[in-house]
Amino acid sequence: MGEAQVGRASAGGGRGRWSVGRAGTVGGVVALGMAGGLAAVPVSPTAAAPVVAHVGMATSLVWQQVLPDAGSPIGQGSPSVATLDGGGSSVVVGDRAGSLWAFHLNDGSGVKGWPAHTNGAPIDSTPSVTPDGSGTDTVFVGAGNAAQPRVGGYYAFNRSGAEIWGRNAQDPNGLYGVQASMAVGSLNEVNSVVAPSLGQDEYAFDASSGSVLPGWPFFTADSDFTTPALADLYGNGQTEVVEGGDSSPGLAYGQTYTAGGHLRVVGASGNLICSHDTNQTVDSSPAVGNFLAGGQVGIAFGTGSYYPGASDSNTVFGSDSHCNIVWRTNLGGNTMSSPAIGDLQGDGTVEVVAGADTGSGGMVWALNGATGGPMPGWPQSTSGRIIGGITTADLTGAGYNDVLVPTTDGLVIYDGRSAQVVATLGAGSIGLQNSPMVTIDPNGSIGITIAGYNAQNAGFIQHYEVAGSNGRSLGKRSWPMFHQNPQLTGWLSQSAPGHLNQPINGMALTGDGKGYWEVASDGGLFAFGDAGFHGSMGGQPLNRPVVGMATTPDGKGYWEVASDGGLFTFGDAGFYGSTGAITLNRPVVGMAATADGKGYWLVASDGGLFAFGDAGFFGSMGGQPLNRPIVGMAANGRLGYWLVASDGGIFAFGGAPFYGSTGGIDLVLPVVSLAPVPGGGGYWMAAADGGLFAFNAAFYGSIPQLFAAAVTGAD
Repeated sequence: MGEAQVGRASAGGGRGRWSVGRAGTVGGVVALGMAGGLAAVPVSPTAAAPVVAHVGMATSLVWQQVLPDAGSPIGQGSPSVATLDGGGSSVVVGDRAGSLWAFHLNDGSGVKGWPAHTNGAPIDSTPSVTPDGSGTDTVFVGAGNAAQPRVGGYYAFNRSGAEIWGRNAQDPNGLYGVQASMAVGSLNEVNSVVAPSLGQDEYAFDASSGSVLPGWPFFTADSDFTTPALADLYGNGQTEVVEGGDSSPGLAYGQTYTAGGHLRVVGASGNLICSHDTNQTVDSSPAVGNFLAGGQVGIAFGTGSYYPGASDSNTVFGSDSHCNIVWRTNLGGNTMSSPAIGDLQGDGTVEVVAGADTGSGGMVWALNGATGGPMPGWPQSTSGRIIGGITTADLTGAGYNDVLVPTTDGLVIYDGRSAQVVATLGAGSIGLQNSPMVTIDPNGSIGITIAGYNAQNAGFIQHYEVAGSNGRSLGKRSWPMFHQNPQLTGWLSQSAPGHLNQPINGMALTGDGKGYWEVASDGGLFAFGDAGFHGSMGGQPLNRPVVGMATTPDGKGYWEVASDGGLFTFGDAGFYGSTGAITLNRPVVGMAATADGKGYWLVASDGGLFAFGDAGFFGSMGGQPLNRPIVGMAANGRLGYWLVASDGGIFAFGGAPFYGSTGGIDLVLPVVSLAPVPGGGGYWMAAADGGLFAFNAAFYGSIPQLFAAAVTGAD
């Protein structure tokens, strides 16, 4: 995870410079059952984890697990979320005994086949995931740490916990360990995983095979503990790698290095785009988002503590996308914990949130993203030390993000707007050196998972739910887990005002008609009115673009579908199958859900129809002659469905009545979508010029004339 390291031995040799990483203890406190590495503050035993509820929020402990790993518990590796079987979402987290554990979020039961193992190499990284094409996930994790840098490497496991592939960093000094987490993203159109090693190289692998991508590894010239961010920094559809790193004095490959660290932006082909050198190590993982003035892309990162007295110590930096420092703020303590981004005011802008470790306690800062200055009410102090990264989410439904702060004495939750404590979880029973995770649980409630160590120095996991949160989203512009999402991209994908990363490809209405969702081709999801945000594929790797969406009956979840039929579920939307692993004759162009939300249909441009769950098959246009391709569909409950072609031709199947079409009309521009009247008593068609055609449905107007004016330049 790359959050707190100390002590380092460096020497010439190999390719000129190398680092053994960091060994020792933090601030002289007792280590967590292993020589060296990150140290833990002992906690006092209690019978149960107390929950201190304050104004505005109450929580309940749903389940907890004590792991059989006393002496080698959960350290810096944060909990992550994955879909591994039919039991819903699971928490996945590693410990220093080299076990990667998986438990169902709903009841804490173990997932069959897990834990997975890294041959005893300690895990201090956070697991990442990518869809495997079957509705479940592949899990990636790094193993080896500063105390044991000569073991471990890069690992990929399937949904059953079996190893798919494992790779070592080919370091000349035998430093194979990987303490940083493996970020998942698309590099040169290849679904890839990227992470540096404790040696001198950073690797990018093909996620499916583990083969090294062309142009990689990238020579880092020193140990690197930071998880890279993967982001489209320049808005050109290309993914860049944003990383921190260490620097020791010396010469390597003709380049002279100084004592300190680096911020680097590396291209998809392993080419250095820009860098900024600091005189202190960069040990926190960078966060990328539109937090600079004018909504421009910024990079937030902190430093470490290896070089005593360095002027860049205790500092969080805000950089632009070209590695130019825009602002820097001294937080009065070690800034090794990774920063987060969140909208703490509910005004559409985002703040940078970071923790500082003072050695005896901690300080929580919320910084103005444009200037780096502290927001009103911040900083706040904690009795426990802050070593792990902070996360943000709207826990109370107030329309702004709260701040979840992991400490060595439990989790402290602050109201984002007032900076007041609203809850404390696990005080006196669990120590945390990593990030908490916030999820929408299988029952629709907001869950909070914390994973650390107990008084017996054993791995300890607790899962809470927020009272009365059923049906809530995690909030817009939230950072609900380490590095923001299960792919660990470290990127809050949010366009500058007035701009979209990719065009809108679909939308859906809430049940009461007081809100709606829009989905873009990159999977970005925008919620308006009373429509809740439950996550999206925005900023995450896609094999094919998203082409449509559908929602569950209660509006507490939705599906996104890609043109290959890959299906992505959010909130209480269930996975019932997809065509993501099937070779299609023509691409999928739309979807519709059944009335009870327990099934759905996908339609391809040739009229081929695929039914999943309780969705019945009533026929299709697959294999039949079409004047124009199919562009969308709508469902009539569970009784049937309509398909619509680009010329407005309507094809009705099952119990879906035919109310008319524009198939015989000469259209200015093609039809692009179809929407049913609630209850299935009619439908509307929309054309690309904004023209609206109503069949057995009310007509409220359309805007083709506005489109024509825009095209011709008319007033």
